[in-house]
Amino acid sequence: MVDTAPLIAKLHERFDAEAAAGVHETLQLELAEGQRYFVVINDGTLDIQEGNHEAPSVTLMTDTRTFERLINKELSGMQAVMSGKVRARGDIMLASRLTRLFRRRGDA
Repeated sequence: MVDTAPLIAKLHERFDAEAAAGVHETLQLELAEGQRYFVVINDGTLDIQEGNHEAPSVTLMTDTRTFERLINKELSGMQAVMSGKVRARGDIMLASRLTRLFRRRGDA
């Protein structure tokens, strides 16, 4: 299995609590290499756990490299979905809004 700990740490680093104020959503992440995480955003807080959530708002399925490119904002969520690199199940509109909750270094 690929070590995803640095990617998860980047999510924590780049989380924008102000942008997430009032947001109450759960994202399930299923990586092709076998890792599964759920991301709970609750009114400006972020909690990431390994495993499966019983009722996520949206599930994203991708590979680790694509996930890394998304986190680094080298690839937009829309590009990833349109090219088939990411598949989404559930609230697909939520998936498109998630990138606003994570800043790239240097972003205001």
